[in-house]
Amino acid sequence: MRPEKYIDETRKILEENGFEIISAPFLKIEEVEVDISESYDYVIVTSQTSARIVVERYPELLKGRIIAIGRKTASVFEGMGVENVETPSKFDSKTLYEEFHQKLRGKRVAIVRSNMGDPVLLKLKEFCDVDEIVVYRIEFEHGDKQREFLRRVAEGEAEAIVFSSRMMVRSFFSLAEKLDLVDDVKNALKKMRVVAIGPPTKSELERYGVDAVMPEEYTFEGVVSILKS
Repeated sequence: MRPEKYIDETRKILEENGFEIISAPFLKIEEVEVDISESYDYVIVTSQTSARIVVERYPELLKGRIIAIGRKTASVFEGMGVENVETPSKFDSKTLYEEFHQKLRGKRVAIVRSNMGDPVLLKLKEFCDVDEIVVYRIEFEHGDKQREFLRRVAEGEAEAIVFSSRMMVRSFFSLAEKLDLVDDVKNALKKMRVVAIGPPTKSELERYGVDAVMPEEYTFEGVVSILKS
């Protein structure tokens, strides 16, 4: 489950590795207009979506050094000729905070992300001057396609399911509650391999009582490795 913009890319990765896919976008993205009036020493970009928006709409942010969560996020900038893009060793906000907070001490830092970003990055305010710049909003998407997907999961049509973010988990279970399918879905998930991309996603699933495995690398290439193991 991913936002619609990235489903085709993900489907290709999984199908090329021999998996049969059913999918539905449980989140939709709404871009937000912002005024960039400051300059920054470092710009933290937390997703491919944030990276694309920066490149397309706010190139003035490229004057700062870029710290990107994830290879694909970094590749958006590298494709535009931006050099020396840095990434944390694990592709999540907690690792970024742990590995970069000393380096960012005393700097002007922008965090470019959605309205539902991990609050751990705001702890950087203890070390540096931080502006959180919300460039898009995440909203649940609950249409016919999502209802059909949920029913198929509840009926046990899948052997494995991949959750790509904590907001995806919340949207999935929010719709399950609306359809009175929570118990059916949870029972079905117990019989399949549940994969969570990243610690926040895994923690969110645990909050709903669902155990999940997590790939070593928080990417769909990492998901392929764990599904093949």
